Amino acid sequence: MGRRGSRIGTGDREGRHRQLIAALLVFVAACASNPQKDGPPIGVDLALVDSPGSIVYFPGPVNLRFEVTLTNPTDEPVTLRRLDLRTIGGSSLFLRATGTPFNVEVKPRASTSVTTSVWANSRGGMLAQDEPISLQATAYFNGPKGPFVRLVAANLSTR
Repeated sequence: MGRRGSRIGTGDREGRHRQLIAALLVFVAACASNPQKDGPPIGVDLALVDSPGSIVYFPGPVNLRFEVTLTNPTDEPVTLRRLDLRTIGGSSLFLRATGTPFNVEVKPRASTSVTTSVWANSRGGMLAQDEPISLQATAYFNGPKGPFVRLVAANLSTR
């Protein structure tokens, strides 16, 4: 019992340092493998397609179609690889954050439109059909300098 540091909470300092260094190395490796947040200024616009104004009037599952317009103002082509859509805030429906795979090339100084269909759950009711749908889109691209991500927020109306 005459040993110094035998109290509770005084552990092996070298062991703690090793754990801290290992955690730091794992963090740095994870950050290095993630897509870049800074990349070409690709525009991503969302619009509802073929949706009657009463689509969210009744509660339950609804099928929504979105037109995604991609604008490439650069001199190099980029490719949309995946698109994640999810609702944000309290809106008239709930959309799960599921990824839709794509392989759409956007030519230099051009725009391309694609259509995607997703399932959502409507809250229903008279007031729900007048509420905007607040969405967040996460678009994953491949460019000439590697992968990058674009985040877009949109407020869409069913009317």
